Amino acid sequence: MSAKDKILITGAAGRVGEILRTHWGDRYALRLADIRPLEDCAGHEEYAALDITSYEQMLEACTGIDTVVHLAADPNPNAEFYSSLLPRNITGTYNAFHAAHKTGCRRLVFASSGQAILGYNTRESTGWDVPVFPQNVYGATKCWGEALARVYSDQHQLSCICVRLGSPVFAQDGDWNAADLYAQISPRDAAQLFACCVDVEELDFAIVHGISRHQRSWMDLEVSRQLVGYEPQDGTAFPRTPIS
Repeated sequence: MSAKDKILITGAAGRVGEILRTHWGDRYALRLADIRPLEDCAGHEEYAALDITSYEQMLEACTGIDTVVHLAADPNPNAEFYSSLLPRNITGTYNAFHAAHKTGCRRLVFASSGQAILGYNTRESTGWDVPVFPQNVYGATKCWGEALARVYSDQHQLSCICVRLGSPVFAQDGDWNAADLYAQISPRDAAQLFACCVDVEELDFAIVHGISRHQRSWMDLEVSRQLVGYEPQDGTAFPRTPIS
């Protein structure tokens, strides 16, 4: 893939969007889409105002794009359904998939969540292909996104990769205990994983787990390694980095 292929990031003003911008540098030409303004765009970036609940706006944002990285959603597990989850996580996610298909995008990378399988968090090494097991309606909306990815891959030949992202807050120099079960990911590992999902060739559909490499985790990493070539640099499987 060309280093300057055009990538649309929805929800670019959020935490994960900022992580991608920081760690990717000018690796891609980025269209940064969000309902909130972004005024610090670099030379390889452009801002596009986007309300994901508007299909017409999503069509415009996807035009001329190679890969959509769909991050935009309400991330609150306690969010109210009718006022927030329905328009943002259900309608907005549908708009992203359908617009990517209609405008001829090559791929959509969907930011799913470990919440889609949170019910398995008391055991180790849950694979990607277990039945979904959300514990709240937010998690159920991520299952909806994964189901849409299967539909658009199978019925519309849109390459779709779902990243069941853990919380992107893991710090190698942080206060962690390697004996505990973890499902967090460091910012640089998150940026690497999403880049792997953008760059990998000839992959019609996948669900990958977005965590760093931990000695113990309830989310298995093997599919992420095998399908997209993700190799974490952080996690409790590595020595703790002293705080400088």
